[in-house]
Amino acid sequence: MSNTPTRRTTKTKSLSVMDAISSIYKKSKQSGLKPSILRSLKPELKIVSEYISGTEEEGFLFANIATMNLFGEHIDMLDIFRYFDITPFEITPYLKPLNKLVERGVFTKRRQRRRSSEEAMRKYYYSVHGDILDALLNSQPFPARENGVMADQIEVLGKLYDLSNECIQDSLDPDEMFTEMEELLKNNRHFPLISAIRDMEIRETDRAIYIYVVWKSMNGSILIDIDDPINSFLKVPSMKIKYLQEIYNGENKLIKHNLVEYNQGRFFNDIELSVTDKTRDLLESHGITLLKPKNKSNTIKPENITSKQLFYEKEENEQIDKVLSMMEPSKYTDLMSRLESKGLPQNLNILLFGAPGTGKTETVLQLAKLSGREIIKVDISQSKSMWFGESEKLVKKIFKDYESISKNCKLAPILLFNEADAILATRKNNTSSSVAQTENAIQNILLEELENFKGIFIATTNLAENLDKAFDRRFLFKVRFNKPSVASRAAIWRTKIPSLKKAEATKVAERFELTGGQIDNVVRKAEIEFVLNGKKITVEKIIEFCLQESVLQSKSVRIGFGQAS
Repeated sequence: MSNTPTRRTTKTKSLSVMDAISSIYKKSKQSGLKPSILRSLKPELKIVSEYISGTEEEGFLFANIATMNLFGEHIDMLDIFRYFDITPFEITPYLKPLNKLVERGVFTKRRQRRRSSEEAMRKYYYSVHGDILDALLNSQPFPARENGVMADQIEVLGKLYDLSNECIQDSLDPDEMFTEMEELLKNNRHFPLISAIRDMEIRETDRAIYIYVVWKSMNGSILIDIDDPINSFLKVPSMKIKYLQEIYNGENKLIKHNLVEYNQGRFFNDIELSVTDKTRDLLESHGITLLKPKNKSNTIKPENITSKQLFYEKEENEQIDKVLSMMEPSKYTDLMSRLESKGLPQNLNILLFGAPGTGKTETVLQLAKLSGREIIKVDISQSKSMWFGESEKLVKKIFKDYESISKNCKLAPILLFNEADAILATRKNNTSSSVAQTENAIQNILLEELENFKGIFIATTNLAENLDKAFDRRFLFKVRFNKPSVASRAAIWRTKIPSLKKAEATKVAERFELTGGQIDNVVRKAEIEFVLNGKKITVEKIIEFCLQESVLQSKSVRIGFGQAS
């Protein structure tokens, strides 16, 4: 008798955790959970309970459910009843240790959506966390489980997002999601960012929406559709409508606290959110930089624009003067009021088109300078975002930003789409191409935004003959920029190089049909020549530089969209 304990001790020490779990699983099948089964498994349960730092009952449940999981199964209560051959009443003593394992983060408990007569028994399924199963399979120590404490703040945010996504996928009901989120936030409040999010004076629904938007933004999204989250987090239809109404009216605390901003589409429930600078600053102060950079640098103040004298042909000059006159503050205000009273679009949408170097962009700068208006300049290459599928959202955000900036400007700013050939061109017929689909989608969004636009919109393009017909009626004024005449070229030469005599300027203008941009190139070369050699520019040197520009000009050919020269 005295040797028996010694033999048991030796046997216990020789068993691995995997051996112990395997033995428990085999002996437990159809056991009826009789007390004798736990007594017969004492050595194995000691090993497993020590491995997970739990009780024998917890070790027993862990061993069986972990093994079932390794078979690729999600375990629900009906599976447990059948495996142990017990009634629902006989599981009662094990509910406390089962819930304890869930609380410790050893098991996950998720709601299932099955329509059957057994639905009540299959309401939840249980599974062991993947990192614990990996540790078991690799004979590693049990992963640290400190009541849901994560390794870093990004892991916490990722886990919070996963909870919201499970709710959206209908595998976790909202109340459970909110409870688990609060527990996760509480257990990880030692991270300053997590503490800041937890301490925000907002409702649990707002917090879940906010975390969802933040995580999507961290992954490169610009505007985040919140239709799915709202439908999932708020199950009562009237609550959904109320929540949308709060956002629409700016009464929602996420909007009031300037944590997010919204962009409304054509329908009431078509609302997308984006993070504000306040949220960006909060994340950046805790070491998280969002992928989408701020766009404030694209605003050009009128006082920062250098005044320049521009030369136009007669027809161009008349149209530009008319546009400038309409931008004069009192006339602009009167015009918008009259348009509104007649139910007409309250905007000045202007297209400047013509050959490169004819002064389209510089004209916009001078219009802004003379009218005292800011320019919000859009680099069209940004509209084709590096994150595929975000381009359309970026276009919508450009107009939303314009609206927001306009509210803080004394005068309506100019929204400039510079070199807009790529998105104003005739739409692609090859809609099977993903690129064509994206470009067509961008155009559809732009057309929609221009239809309801309030303000001053100017687009410049080199190839107006390729303008999509749908854009034609969106532009109130279309100004063609022709290459300057001999007289205009001579005037430009004399303005740029005052040392030139009138006859010399006319001679150069007659010989070389250069645009204003090309003449600027020649003038820059002349300045470089003076800095390097200290020599004043001569007519001979100007002709030499003009010949260089002409060579480049003669080698260029007229091209369409999507081609390169």
